[in-house]
Amino acid sequence: MSTKSAPDPTPRAICGGCQRPEALCLCGTVTPVPTDTRVVLLQHPKESTVRIGTVRLLLLGLPNARVHVGLDFSNDEALKRELENSTAPPILLYPGEDAVSLEECPPAGKVTLLVIDGTWWQASKLLKLNPEIAKIPRYFLSPSSPSRYRIRREPSPLHVSTIEAVVNALSILEPPTCNLLPLLDPFDAFVEQQLRFASEQRARRHLRKSIRIKKPRVPKVLIERHTHLVVGYGEANAWPYGTANANPPEIIHWVAQRPATGEFFEAYIRPRFPLSGSFFQHTGLSPAHLERAESFESFKSRWEAFFRSEDELVGWGYYASSVLEANGACAMPHLDIRQIARDHLKQKLGDMHECARKLAAPLEPPRTAGRAGERLAALVAVTEALVSLARQAYE
Repeated sequence: MSTKSAPDPTPRAICGGCQRPEALCLCGTVTPVPTDTRVVLLQHPKESTVRIGTVRLLLLGLPNARVHVGLDFSNDEALKRELENSTAPPILLYPGEDAVSLEECPPAGKVTLLVIDGTWWQASKLLKLNPEIAKIPRYFLSPSSPSRYRIRREPSPLHVSTIEAVVNALSILEPPTCNLLPLLDPFDAFVEQQLRFASEQRARRHLRKSIRIKKPRVPKVLIERHTHLVVGYGEANAWPYGTANANPPEIIHWVAQRPATGEFFEAYIRPRFPLSGSFFQHTGLSPAHLERAESFESFKSRWEAFFRSEDELVGWGYYASSVLEANGACAMPHLDIRQIARDHLKQKLGDMHECARKLAAPLEPPRTAGRAGERLAALVAVTEALVSLARQAYE
């Protein structure tokens, strides 16, 4: 969701640095901050045209940063060279099922910080189109304070703009002696410009509406789409990151349930590649379970009959569904129930079982074997608990 920029007092005079009208130039607030960490930004083309985006301000103050605009980066040789620097291996700042906390488990040594700039939908699409980037180790942030981006309503108080996310990450990766606060000076000045203009023009911004109308943190879509929600979970055959000549991950055990009706789906999919050495240990399965595995084509046909065109997949992050789609399944509209639960509880969730406990959600017995059965039961419990909260808020 975007906000209109202030009308230019002299619309023909644009600053070549900050790309703002010269009467509103922010270059005087910029103080370059050298860092050991290289920052590489992947920007969705639509985000590059948003006038209130923050990447331009970040590039002005961060000499060791580069931006690449596009959708498919498989042929971007400059990006490949940046990411193949062995002295500063890349990490991806993006939440996901296998993401770890940057605050709690920062990487050792110098890294290249890879950041996706765009809406959540745009970022998700970029990852799906770039499986090599999706394989990069993921980290997530847990901001301790709300965003200072007061001209744009974020999905929750703890969502932040790209420039704030980068500064927060660098505050962990850089030495304590590195003063990063000047990076936010042009950003703060820009926000103040926009707010001052809004006040002068008495514009009805969406932020003002959100102040007057206190909306619940549980999205209404949970009750609007309840009969079309399908909770899914998959166990993948995935080799540890960095394994030489590793094959791409593939879903082997896929389970799903429609909470509104209790309909249940399960498939063991015949692996195309050798199983990793820890597959059975991690999944709680045995070789006997895979004796009844079917081909991917057979699974795909049954899954498309179960998952209807109007349905929406509910998952704990995006990893399992993105792997399934990369394997050849059709794209599925997706709800990240972990993010919805995090926005509601405003705290770290732990795993899905711990989240169910925090929501006081009763768990039904698993409907199938292995870790997938246990986790699906927890996901269904979390989903139903949040649906119940949405009904209390909206009905």
